[in-house]
Amino acid sequence: MNEQQRLFLVQAQSDFRVFDLLRNAANTPHCHALHYLQMATEKLGKAYAWRHGSGPADSHRAFVRLLRDISTNRAAQKRLRYDGNNEKWKHVIRKSIPLAKQIEDLAPALADGENPEYPWPQSLPRIAPAEHHFGIWEEIQDKPAGRQFLKLVASLFAIAESFF
Repeated sequence: MNEQQRLFLVQAQSDFRVFDLLRNAANTPHCHALHYLQMATEKLGKAYAWRHGSGPADSHRAFVRLLRDISTNRAAQKRLRYDGNNEKWKHVIRKSIPLAKQIEDLAPALADGENPEYPWPQSLPRIAPAEHHFGIWEEIQDKPAGRQFLKLVASLFAIAESFF
């Protein structure tokens, strides 16, 4: 792991810990947890992108690229205990990519209004994230594909150093 990867990974891990804290905090608006999940996954993707010694494009889109890349990464597959079950591994990645895109799209620069950071619409704000119901929240918390996605994200953080 090079120094740039380490720096992005350290910050991504910190953001993910805050996501976990906020996710389980009673009476905390979901926008805060979603904001930290978006930042954590983006930085994890950027840490992975630094593996060849140059940084990723200046974009919030990094996590989906990581998922697509590791879908053929045998070392990651093995470390995540999917070795020998390639179809299940591909299924997990395939089900995770749409959710990862939705998380990426929460970044204000990519969002079409709905984002966990700033009131919208930008020209004349009418909605505060703290008062908004984010459909992605129930998806990742209550649905099997969402829980599997969060499990995959947590697992990637747990093994990141071994496949970066």
